Amino acid sequence: MKREYILRKLEYFADLDLSHSYDSLTSILGRDAMISYAEWLISKNKPFSFFIIDIDNFKNINDTYGHLVGDMVLAQTAQYFVTLTETKGVVARYGGDEFLMLFEDVVDYNDIWNIGHDIDMSIGRLVFEGIPNLAITVSIGISRYPENAQTFDEILSVADKALYRAKMKGRNCFIIYLPEKHANISLQHEREKRLTSMQLCFNVFNSLTACGEDISLAISTMFKSLISYYMFDHICVESHKAINHSVVFTLSRHKTFRHISFEEIDSHLGAIGYATINNRGKSEEEETDSLIREIERQNISSSLYCKISAYGIDYGFIRIDTTSTTRIWQNAEISIIMMAANYLAMLLHYQHKTLEQLPTVAPIEAGSIE
Repeated sequence: MKREYILRKLEYFADLDLSHSYDSLTSILGRDAMISYAEWLISKNKPFSFFIIDIDNFKNINDTYGHLVGDMVLAQTAQYFVTLTETKGVVARYGGDEFLMLFEDVVDYNDIWNIGHDIDMSIGRLVFEGIPNLAITVSIGISRYPENAQTFDEILSVADKALYRAKMKGRNCFIIYLPEKHANISLQHEREKRLTSMQLCFNVFNSLTACGEDISLAISTMFKSLISYYMFDHICVESHKAINHSVVFTLSRHKTFRHISFEEIDSHLGAIGYATINNRGKSEEEETDSLIREIERQNISSSLYCKISAYGIDYGFIRIDTTSTTRIWQNAEISIIMMAANYLAMLLHYQHKTLEQLPTVAPIEAGSIE
């Protein structure tokens, strides 16, 4: 086959028996073959970059279309990765909906960034047989040898940290491991990686009620907790006239966010009380939308707005912004932010206050990746 011919051009695979090296479902290399290859490169002190790629929300595909379709998606995605890398790298299936890529002698940050960007930008155009409306996105964690680690286990671990960061940023993005940014990420057992919805609800409720009648302190406490957990770039309260209680994630490249008019946001909400906006520029309607144009001016790629409203009074919005990558807003995230907005509205109602009456709080930076 063509792929095996290409592999044979690499020194490690030149004379290797590959008859038992392929994954039966996807027809690409299996994890053991990739691990052996990486360990051989390390033994020869040959530099490389290492990618872990996870299909976002793959369980939803199995639940919606069935496992046969899920298997088809995995197989087609694997072959697409092979075509995408062609002579540049080696692709393997790690297990489940995770894939591995290894690029020998590719360790320059800009070169790696271009590969990750190409994958992210092109994967959504993949068309699946019989399901033309199905589109996938991926999250990618990337590490480098020898810059980031000296053994394969360490290479895998730091790539896993980068992948975890990509997922916490909202998926549909790639993260190149940088020790100054990601070394303190703590990988936990799968069941401990994410707080349960009940725990998050308790944390939000506790943040808003533990500060007594000091609503300003309650908002800041809640926002610092949410931005640490979800790694949003920016979270704030938008009143009718200004941004209040603005918290910017420590690692965000963009630090300045400006007020957006109440009417522009409100026009997108309708009766549901929230809206997600992505600066995609895919249609003429979006290109003429004033809110889309405004978030573009502020270097925002995605926003979530949840109305703060109680007993017929609209106090403003909880506004969340992300930059650089388009966030895939999860239902669980939206539910938590809507609940926070409802709690805040009730506090304002029973204390007979408005957001404009609260003390002005200067923007702060916060956030933890541990």
